[in-house]
This record gives sequence, C-alpha cells and structure tokens, in this order.
Amino acid sequence: MKHPLVAASKLAVASLLIACNTALAAAPDWVNQPPQRQGFVFGVGAADLSLGHAAASEAAKLAARNEIASSLKLQIGSELTLNNISDESGSRSEFNNNIRIRVPDVALSDIRIIKTGEVAEHQSLYSLAELDLAKAAERVASEIRSLLAQTSPAIDSTSLATALRGHYRALERQLNFQSLLSQYRLLDGKQPFNDSALNNDAERALKFFDNLLIHIAPKDEDSKKVARNIASELAAKGLQGSESATQAKLQLSMNSQRRTMERNGAHFCRIKTDATLSANTQHLSAASRSAKAVSGDPEIACQKAAEKLSKVVAADIMNTFWNTLKSPSPKQN
Repeated sequence: MKHPLVAASKLAVASLLIACNTALAAAPDWVNQPPQRQGFVFGVGAADLSLGHAAASEAAKLAARNEIASSLKLQIGSELTLNNISDESGSRSEFNNNIRIRVPDVALSDIRIIKTGEVAEHQSLYSLAELDLAKAAERVASEIRSLLAQTSPAIDSTSLATALRGHYRALERQLNFQSLLSQYRLLDGKQPFNDSALNNDAERALKFFDNLLIHIAPKDEDSKKVARNIASELAAKGLQGSESATQAKLQLSMNSQRRTMERNGAHFCRIKTDATLSANTQHLSAASRSAKAVSGDPEIACQKAAEKLSKVVAADIMNTFWNTLKSPSPKQN
C-alpha cells in the first residue's frame, strides 16, 4: 500500500502540471512563438492585469515596442554627445562631453500593435507589435534628407549671444544627424548621405567654443576661494579661464557671504555665492548656491565649503548656459 504522503505529493505535482498546461494553452500561440516574416520585426509584451485593464494594456504595448527596439539595438529615449567630431588637427573639444540632445525615436514611429490577448487564468495581458523595416527606414531617411536640406545657422559675429546660439544649433544638428543615421543603418538602410556641410558647420562651431574664454571676477575674499576651484570645474566642462577681462568673451561675476559658528571646538562655515555669467551686457546664466563644512580650524572649514560650492555653482552655471542657448532669444539684463 502506498504511503498517503507519497500519494498526496504525486497528486499535487499532477495538479500543478495540469494548471501550467491549462495556462499555457490559454495563452495565444504568438506569445511563445512570435510570427516570422521577411522584412518585419515582431515583439511581444506582457503586463499584469492587476494594474487595471487600461494601464495593463498600455504597459503591454510599451513592452512589445521595447522588445522590438532591443532586438534592433535601438536606444529608446537615450542621449547623444559629440564623440566623433574633431577639427583639422585631430583635437577634440571638451564640449563633446557637455552638449547633449534627446535621441528622437523616429525609427520606432511605425510600430503597430497587431494583436492583443488576455489570459484570465494567470491575470496577464499580452500585445504583439510589428515593425515594417523598409517603411521605418524610409521614414528615417526622409528625416535625414529634411535635416540636410536645412540651411546653415546664421552666425552674427557682432553679437556674441547670437553667435553662441548659432554655433550651438550647428552642434545640435550634427547630433541629430548622428542619431538618425545610426537608426537608419540599424534598420539596414543602405542609402548614402552627403553630410559634408553639416560637418563643416560642426567643426567651425567646435573651434568657436574651443576659443571661448571666460574671465572670473570675484568681488570678495570668499568668492576668491570659490573662484580658485570653480575655474578648474568650468575648464572640465569646456570653458577655459582667462586672467584678462578684455581677452575673454564671457564674464563670471561672483559675490559671497559667509556665516561661521563654533561649538565644542568644532568650527562650522557656511558660504552662499551668487554668480552671474554674461557676454557684454547680455545675461546668459546665473546660479545661487550655498554649502557648509566643519573642521577644527575655521579657515579650513571655509575652504572645504568653498570647494563644495564650486562644483554645484559650476554645474548650475553650465546647465543654465546650455538652456539659454536653446531658448529663442537670450535674456537681457
């Protein structure tokens, strides 16, 4: 006679297998075996119905879309930097690492959801997505042709703010082209494109930014402490400093206030700095930040605070600077 526990175990295993087979049978065939068709890519997405039917439907569609992107090695919503533009001497600008754009997902615009399926047994909703590679490639090629047909940005050498914006636009166009061309090749697009004018504009822009100097003008002793560190921070972000205010096209004015306190032999120092970046009379960027530090020595505490402050001020100044260049017109004082 079989032991009751052995019989119960076999029954449990059998029940589990039956449940699994029932669930798998309930799922559409394309969930585990997506269609195969020459010139097309398919993706399957799944979502839990506990999210609610509407949310699960959108989540499954997004997952299917992402599966197609992954199979094509397309980066959804990623950023590009200028990493392959150099001037005639072969040097690379520090701005390569500081100008970024959001990659347009043009290649994925033609993805269609062609089937959906709901499996109540395991609370799942599935979506099947399809992408016609030839149609997607032609859409991207059309975007590339439109980009290359644009005229070069007008550069007004009499206005630094206008020149900054024009050169920035040239670099943005180059990044857009890199993104679109990458998508086109991943879609097996073969058409060549003449981007010589685009490259010339980008190289000219990089030379302009490489020659762009900034003069830092601290108005007090604490600002001088911050300025000593902020110069290297800005240089790492592509803006080289100049001791001469007349030679520099950009000016960074700074003023700071400090507050100190001593408690049980520990010295606390808090420094607040207001910084403004300008070109002649035109305001380009600003930052207002504070930082604090502690040490057994009051001056060391303030030096530490100044070092911390330089990093955040430099980051704020540059972020606002790029945003200003993207804006329709520069801010005025």
